[in-house]
Amino acid sequence: MERSLEIVELLIAVSRLPEDRRRSRSAWYESQKEHWVGWLFHYNSPGAYDRKVTQGRDARFVYNHVVCPGLLSYLADAAGVSRSLVRQAKRIAESGGTEMERAGKIRRVVPWEIVQEALIRNGYVRPAV
Repeated sequence: MERSLEIVELLIAVSRLPEDRRRSRSAWYESQKEHWVGWLFHYNSPGAYDRKVTQGRDARFVYNHVVCPGLLSYLADAAGVSRSLVRQAKRIAESGGTEMERAGKIRRVVPWEIVQEALIRNGYVRPAV
């Protein structure tokens, strides 16, 4: 298996993705792209979620610990994951259950390896030299 992207590589890739629809929210972000960028930019600090500061984590770890279904379905869609998988992810994101349950179901349909492959295939990640 190919190595997982580093968090900074995912941040750069997400910053290159198309913007999703901006919405007025009571949160600090107005789009899922803005949510990803802000979250990843501050990942190694407490950030808006008062995280423990931990080193040595990669993009796979981040993806596998996201609790927001909208973040996951946006990333799959914007990265260019297959339309059928994106439709499934969006249906799950809008279904019942807790955010954590829905995020877990999305990851079973669209695991990190599929997202990373789409990011690379579609040119959002530049190959390491």
